[in-house]
Amino acid sequence: MIGLVLLWLTLGLVIGALAIAARLGTRTLGRRAWLLLPGIGATAALLGGIAGSLVFSLFYGTAVAAWCAVLGVAVGAWGLTHSWGRTGA
Repeated sequence: MIGLVLLWLTLGLVIGALAIAARLGTRTLGRRAWLLLPGIGATAALLGGIAGSLVFSLFYGTAVAAWCAVLGVAVGAWGLTHSWGRTGA
């Protein structure tokens, strides 16, 4: 199980790094994007992997972790961009 947790965290970090490479919200987030997007991806992948392995099985937990990381990074970047755009931070 420790191996799967490390795999899910790595998967989330990679998906967050790909979001940075795609410039997903980096204009508004600025230098904070290098920390925020991989962090959001790792957290979403870990939570999605745990939930997916409990609901489906350990085999499908990794696929659920990948999809949760993609959705988490996309929604997280959008939410942070819009919330910080309104507050002026």
